[in-house]
Amino acid sequence: MLERDPAPHSLRATLNAAREQFDLCIIDTPPAAPEWLTDVISAADLVLIPVRPSPDDLRAVGATVSAVNAANVPFVFAMSQTPRAKITEETARVLAQHGRVAPINIAQRVVYAESGATGLGVTEAGDAKASEEIVTLWTYVRGILHG
Repeated sequence: MLERDPAPHSLRATLNAAREQFDLCIIDTPPAAPEWLTDVISAADLVLIPVRPSPDDLRAVGATVSAVNAANVPFVFAMSQTPRAKITEETARVLAQHGRVAPINIAQRVVYAESGATGLGVTEAGDAKASEEIVTLWTYVRGILHG
């Protein structure tokens, strides 16, 4: 275990050193696009960009997409906190003009917030719909990673 997070510019070396012990590394970045984001993205095999169906998220995601494109790394949009509403479909159509959109929407469910507090993973928490959403998203992402 690292005593502190690696600096963004040294992330690739840290990941290479960890490759013998780990099969997968997930890095959660802030929703904004700080100057170091391209360094982090360039170390990725795939970038998953969560987007809520809202005008604010659609405006904000442009900086992340620009950083991903600058790093020349494949990416997928993942719709999150989705209501059953017209705006969800409209957001998916807009995003599809700029890249792949995962085939599953992650609804806004209490279990997602609770899982952080309980320590249980979403698939272990007992919410069948949430579990199905996460398993479907992971199956899709794994398919992209493993070609």
